[in-house]
Amino acid sequence: MESKIKSNIDKSQEFLRKKDFNNAELILLKNLEISNENFETFFLLGAISGIKKNLQKAETYLQKAITLNSSHINSILNLAIIQKKMNKKIDSINNFEKVIKLDKDNLEGLCGLAQIFEEDEKFIIAETYYKKVLKIEPNHHIANHSYGKLLLKLNQHAKGLELIEKVSGIIRFQKDNMHIK
Repeated sequence: MESKIKSNIDKSQEFLRKKDFNNAELILLKNLEISNENFETFFLLGAISGIKKNLQKAETYLQKAITLNSSHINSILNLAIIQKKMNKKIDSINNFEKVIKLDKDNLEGLCGLAQIFEEDEKFIIAETYYKKVLKIEPNHHIANHSYGKLLLKLNQHAKGLELIEKVSGIIRFQKDNMHIK
């Protein structure tokens, strides 16, 4: 039974690599006929449902995966992202915070929180999370770009443009010289 479930997961991942989401999903659904207790099956079904933009189904599958394995960061992270798309901000924030509790340096979790707080115009809180990301990964593309745009909103134009230019690869002018970043 376990070997058949594992075999189906391996086959589904082959289809996923080929971006054949329908066949990957069909194989994983066969696992549910065998057992309702494999978190990886539910995680993958949740991810596929999210890709297919069936957010409600994705949320249900991911919640089941987390019920079976409460410390699976990717399940929690994907659930937070799905809930953000569904405009379930409180649930999304709670799940992004769970990710950070499990891995304090999780860049996707930190960025997710920053983006939600920025959307809610809680700019100082958003800035705190962007700074945490950039402290861990100074060249993080999304954080540099998003934080740069946030700084423009806060009328910190020079610093905002510097961050945006850093990741956009455009020609920059600094003091007396010009150089390409």
